[in-house]
Amino acid sequence: MKKSILFLSVLVIGLLTFNSCKKEYDNPPLKQVNDGAQLFVQQLKLRVPNSPSSYKMAGGDTNLYATVIADELSGNIYKQIFVKDATGAAIQINLVNSGGLYVGDKIRINLNNKYLVNANNMIYIDSVDVEKSVVKISTGNAVAPKVVTLSQVLLGTSPTSSNSLQSQLIQLNDVEFSSLYKGVPYADAIGKASLNRLITACGSGSSTLTVRTSGYANFASKLTPTGNGSMIAIVTQYNSTMQLTIRNYNEVQMNGSGCPTPTYQIGTPVSSINEDFNSIAVTNQVYANTGWLNIAQDGNAVWKTDINGATKTLKATAFGSGDASTSMWLITPPVIYTNTMTLSFTTAFGFWDSGHPNAIMAYVSTNYDGTNLNTANWTAVPASYANGTGNFYPNGSTNSGTITLNSIGILSGYSGNFFVGFKYTGTAGSFDSNIYLDNVLVQ
Repeated sequence: MKKSILFLSVLVIGLLTFNSCKKEYDNPPLKQVNDGAQLFVQQLKLRVPNSPSSYKMAGGDTNLYATVIADELSGNIYKQIFVKDATGAAIQINLVNSGGLYVGDKIRINLNNKYLVNANNMIYIDSVDVEKSVVKISTGNAVAPKVVTLSQVLLGTSPTSSNSLQSQLIQLNDVEFSSLYKGVPYADAIGKASLNRLITACGSGSSTLTVRTSGYANFASKLTPTGNGSMIAIVTQYNSTMQLTIRNYNEVQMNGSGCPTPTYQIGTPVSSINEDFNSIAVTNQVYANTGWLNIAQDGNAVWKTDINGATKTLKATAFGSGDASTSMWLITPPVIYTNTMTLSFTTAFGFWDSGHPNAIMAYVSTNYDGTNLNTANWTAVPASYANGTGNFYPNGSTNSGTITLNSIGILSGYSGNFFVGFKYTGTAGSFDSNIYLDNVLVQ
């Protein structure tokens, strides 16, 4: 019996001694990867330059080192993160399982047999298993947005070009939601449906950018702000449409009173006008020419340049404006009036909405001064206008006819300067036909 007790005592002491010696384990060293096995985001993107396409990485030990710039915490992003490498280039990562990675994490992603995908012009690394393919190197690293303009986002539609901002964390200043999307929920929190809202930059005319929000976001039911200010978000893309994904509700700071109404300086008086717009060099840009005024009266849309083959014109449309009501004016420089003067111009239409009322009208004014658009004495010009019949642009146009200006009441017996104004009116989603203007002649 004593021998049994003694044996048990020795056994227990031995086990305790063995356990005390082995209670601290050595962590395996972080695997060092040679520089030749490291790839950068731009190198990856160039393997799938066209949409749709995919590229399977080889089984070798290649890796991407990057820092997480957007995670899933708000619910607006799910089973995805966005990362930026040491060069500043960014890319979307699709995850096999949700969770585990957060903003500020510096990580190494093993690219062994991973797929690069370009779908609808959005490039991403697909099916990354965080447990098997990701090593977290450090946490809490600083992540700062890139301050850009709305125009810079819209111009970068080629995802592999140097000016693309796809997947970048950006900050926009002096922006506001378009009038139709002020004070409405970001998304459908009840139906769990994603919704698009539009923002515009102060003074940018009709340029708008889509803000897409998931119905699962923790701020889906909150209302969009009615003022102007700043927004931090991730740039995403669907075909040629650039979009923003908000990563944190508190990163939308639009507490201003709204974009200020711009002021306009009228040009030097001229004796005649002969404008065929053939000097236009770039399409789909806000039209600006010395002495001409391009004004958004209701909403944000303004006249833009349009090039279709050899045809160069100006285009007005409410399509995609995001405004409940659209009115835009193109006003000539002041013209020195003589009682023998005539006016002529051509108009054309595209994507006509049946019944679109007064899509385009010409007016004359003798007391416009650059500040009194709503109260000046605008008088309609009796002319022929493109009204949805006949050939659509660029296959045909409507000539206004030659209008004798002294037959218009306010110009009869008048002496002084006058203006010609071309006004487009429409409504997004119902009457948003395209109208084209060309060959404006006053002589």
